[in-house]
Amino acid sequence: MAAKCFGTLSQMCCGGREGGRQSRIYLIRHGETVWNADRRIQGQLDIDINDTGMKQAQGVANALDQLGILRKIDAVASSDLQRASRTADIIAAACERSPPRSLDPQLREIGYGKLQGSQSDNEQSKLLQQSTFEAWINGDLSKGFPEGETGAEFFERIVQGLRDAARLGKAVVVVAHGGLIRWSAAQMASSQEEAKRLVKSPIVNCCCSTLVYDHDLDLFTAEEWFVDLQKAGGLKAKDDTG
Repeated sequence: MAAKCFGTLSQMCCGGREGGRQSRIYLIRHGETVWNADRRIQGQLDIDINDTGMKQAQGVANALDQLGILRKIDAVASSDLQRASRTADIIAAACERSPPRSLDPQLREIGYGKLQGSQSDNEQSKLLQQSTFEAWINGDLSKGFPEGETGAEFFERIVQGLRDAARLGKAVVVVAHGGLIRWSAAQMASSQEEAKRLVKSPIVNCCCSTLVYDHDLDLFTAEEWFVDLQKAGGLKAKDDTG
């Protein structure tokens, strides 16, 4: 049976062992860009956030502060693309302890290759994305985008990027991209059907997902996905990150 892409993160667990040191990751999508508003595929093109994105970044920082999370943050990591790094800078500036900042290209969006810059609702773009993503869900990670990334390349780097971020402290903010977050969710799904549902779920700018990384088991688990903190009233309270 072909390996399912949604097992890439969860299969790292060594069954039967008890976990040990843990880190909590607050995985946040970047603020809105002009290209988001125009429904253009950004991929790894370096598009900055717009005025709305700036307000969203400040809004999620305020929400995290009200939840008491910012005072616990040990580090703030992000993709090196402007839309993620600018969002992360705004969040870091709101933290009490002036946490160190880390820029990591492993946390970039999917490399869409020739599709970058095209309208996301263009019929040709939609068909290519659909066929590629269906292949990934079915375990064919050799499929990719013309002049872009294959599934194998994408998943390898995002797993390592999240692992590296988790090693920065007990509580870490990571600002990344919609594709990375959706496919991280799919990788940790318990079934193929759940993976399909998560990949198709709406994910607003500056929504927050919460992951826990067990350093001894090299295992990620998910607590919540795609929470709009500025509307949902907050994440579940967690007091064990120090």
